[in-house]
Amino acid sequence: MMNYGKTLLERIREEKSKAVYSDSKNKFFYLQHQIDDFQFQVRFKEIEKYGILLDYLAIHCQKPLMDVSVINRRLDEQVAAIQERITFLLEDFRLLEMDRQNKKAQLRSYPPYSQENSKFYYEIVLDEGCSLHFQRYEYSRDHRRYEKITSQLTIEIFERLVNEFVNILKG
Repeated sequence: MMNYGKTLLERIREEKSKAVYSDSKNKFFYLQHQIDDFQFQVRFKEIEKYGILLDYLAIHCQKPLMDVSVINRRLDEQVAAIQERITFLLEDFRLLEMDRQNKKAQLRSYPPYSQENSKFYYEIVLDEGCSLHFQRYEYSRDHRRYEKITSQLTIEIFERLVNEFVNILKG
């Protein structure tokens, strides 16, 4: 079985060694990479021996589903799989919204981690049964706004997360 996470980590390290920033102001690196039938997009701030500072991860399978009923059934299965299998992060996931008309599902980690006047949570958006987008947010009660923040993941957790996401998209 292909270890997508490990292969992707090798490419991320290669990209980091080139030191070409996609966003030089904030010093983010960006990688777009194809492995088998999956297109990966990773934006990260740093990668070290034991961890990665991840801005976001997006995975898209190259074989789109066409039938709406099949897509919606797959979304239900993918939501259930995420809730059952992605239990190794700071919080577990709950379905926030299922939009059957636009063929999307949004999950958030729950309960969100609270600190002082902020709440922190992960978000996963599933799109048409063949795409997944993962990132972390902070909600500031003082400013009443959401802000995208980086996720601090160990290398092991990142690799496992990528492999789980690919398996969930495969069905």
